[in-house]
Amino acid sequence: LMSIMEKFKQLDLKQKEKFLAIFLSIFFIGVVLIIIAPSNHKSQIFLSATLFLIALFLVKIRNEYVKLILIMFGLIISFRYFWWRTFNTLNLDEGILNATFSILLYLAEVYSMVIFLLGAFVSLRLLEREPIKIKNREEYPTVDVFIPTYNEPVEIVQTTALAAISMDYPVEKFNVYILDDGGTTQKLNDPDPVKRKENYERAMALKEFVNRVGRNLHYITRERNVHAKAGNINEALKKTKGDLILILDCDHVPAEDFLKRVVGFFNKYPKLFLVQTPHSFYNPDPIEKNLGIFKIVPSEADMFYKHIQKGLDFWSASFFCGSAAVLRRKYLEEVGGIQGTTITEDAETALELHSRGYDSAYYARPMVYGLQPETFSAFIVQRTRWAQGMIQIFLLKNPLLKKGLKWYQKLSYLNANIFWFFGFARFMFIIAPVLYPILGARIYNASLEDALVYAIPYFFYSILLSYYLYAKTRWNFFSEIYEAIQSVFILPAIISVILSPRKPTFKVTPKGENLEQEFLTPFYKPIYILFHIILISFFFSAYRWINFPDERGTVVIVLFWQVFNFFILGLGISILLERPQRRKAFRIPSNDEAFIYVNDLVFSGKVRDISLTGIWVETDQDLTDYLSVVRDAEIKVMIKDVDNLAFSLEAKVVNANAKNVRAYFLNTNDVRNLIKLVKVVYADSTRWEIFREEKVMGPIGVTLFLIKLFFQNFTRSYRVATQEFIREVRSINYIQMLKSIIYTFYSAYKKLIKYSKNIVAGAPINEKI
Repeated sequence: LMSIMEKFKQLDLKQKEKFLAIFLSIFFIGVVLIIIAPSNHKSQIFLSATLFLIALFLVKIRNEYVKLILIMFGLIISFRYFWWRTFNTLNLDEGILNATFSILLYLAEVYSMVIFLLGAFVSLRLLEREPIKIKNREEYPTVDVFIPTYNEPVEIVQTTALAAISMDYPVEKFNVYILDDGGTTQKLNDPDPVKRKENYERAMALKEFVNRVGRNLHYITRERNVHAKAGNINEALKKTKGDLILILDCDHVPAEDFLKRVVGFFNKYPKLFLVQTPHSFYNPDPIEKNLGIFKIVPSEADMFYKHIQKGLDFWSASFFCGSAAVLRRKYLEEVGGIQGTTITEDAETALELHSRGYDSAYYARPMVYGLQPETFSAFIVQRTRWAQGMIQIFLLKNPLLKKGLKWYQKLSYLNANIFWFFGFARFMFIIAPVLYPILGARIYNASLEDALVYAIPYFFYSILLSYYLYAKTRWNFFSEIYEAIQSVFILPAIISVILSPRKPTFKVTPKGENLEQEFLTPFYKPIYILFHIILISFFFSAYRWINFPDERGTVVIVLFWQVFNFFILGLGISILLERPQRRKAFRIPSNDEAFIYVNDLVFSGKVRDISLTGIWVETDQDLTDYLSVVRDAEIKVMIKDVDNLAFSLEAKVVNANAKNVRAYFLNTNDVRNLIKLVKVVYADSTRWEIFREEKVMGPIGVTLFLIKLFFQNFTRSYRVATQEFIREVRSINYIQMLKSIIYTFYSAYKKLIKYSKNIVAGAPINEKI
């Protein structure tokens, strides 16, 4: 094989194209024949086992050719399964219940198959880009940095703004603008006096901050809050004139080298409209926080920013993600600015510009660090917006029908859009295995032998291929956890946007929340109830095992599925208990030199972590003999910024022992001190290497790890959730609830009678309604 590949490399372009066309045609015909060929169980087991064993041998080899072979094997096994699934397992003849759920489950599996195929397509080649340097100062384009904000804490906006004005770029070539949608005339005249006062004080604080900083920092607001973030940015486009626009969410702090690493792409590629960079986060999302897996398990965002975007870039389809991106003004203005038809204005804007023949690029170096939602409720608000927005694009601006897009761009955008239908598929996979034991529904018409021959090879090969493609960015089964607990909340949002595609409105994701105490998320009930439905279904399975011996094969299949969902939802309950998060500023790992001055004493050491509020220094000398002097003392800490310039800050010790000193900074309201601190903490993009560590664990190791997580976290979370559920049930006024139900049905009955009379009378349509 390698010999053939070497000869292939020596061919010219036309010969390569001809060879590939012939090869793919033969392969396609061969695959189709293998898929549709009738076979008995022995031949099917032989085929699946052979491909699986070859894949096990190849899985350690990392190159593009092996990846293609493994994907081809996956296509054969998957399509063989679905050929059998389509013509042998649907139960359409035994009542409406069986037929309905049989079709729904089948559609969920078809959806999963399509996502698998599109994911494999996107993963075929990951494009790695190197920065393009600009040699002469006059060649640097002018840049306007936009920081849109609405209701986020002023401190968060200030940090991002100070980091932005400190970027290493010719000062006369860029300006930074705080786009305050919380200080509009509309917001300052809010009819609610409390909100009006809050909006006014926040706007004045931002204006005063801008005046204090001066330099190239500016404040922009507008009359009314029209079209949310998109409208905010478009208003700023009218008031600025830079060649390029860098857009930063107000909690996304840029590194010093951001602009210099990115703007060169625009000089080299005149048709380039976008350079997107990764969104990196220095705090855990609520799932990582509540399970205690931050920095242990690859972040959920890694799969998209370390893998999918690189694959999309190869297909000229990497798209705008709302922040940490630079756009060319003239192309943006050509389409009327940031688009506003959907609530995912970023991807929609990229779709419009790609359809006009313009190009995008993805530069994978993390250089912006922001905040993830701190609570599960904020997390759901964010993901619901993403889901509704992407489905809006699919319905209102379907990429398959979009003129101007290349076929591979259509498939790439289709993958991004329909991924968010996972709420339907995951919900079906949760409820499907309980329908048989509880209701007796036969929605998967297969024997145990059939399942072992077709379904099990498909399941295990999916795990193997997922491990090969995504091991460094997403561990096996973590997608199932994230998607299962979101599905309950996203499914109603999916249905609502399908029924009314233009109805969803932009909702800002809460950021900067301070979790002083442990509490149960108010979103806990759906997961809690589903978990108990799974639990109850085990007793029904036991009943069927005992009383219907001829159905035991089906019971075994269902039990396997029930156990899987039991652990997934059990981990979901563990996630619902919000752990305390008392730090207002997250500590960043470091290894810089530092000096601590305590009265006449000086200690040298290394910074272990640092934030805008405090520092931890591990000293070279044991402090035991000096603890009475050091502990609780006001000290000076000397550190160096990214430019290797030393400066000192006053601090107060909060803890000192042996070789460790922890202190919080004083006088951080001083803008000069704050600028220096921002440069120390955020400016050096190489500091973030620790967040880029790629940890790989195989499927068996991940399974054991998840079981361990389950037993570590479940008992306490379940106890708290049960206590809260019982309290809520006891507090229900059942008489009032019954009255409400009766009144609702009575009102509906009266409206139905009135509607019927209008129809009989031939009233106009508006009166009928």
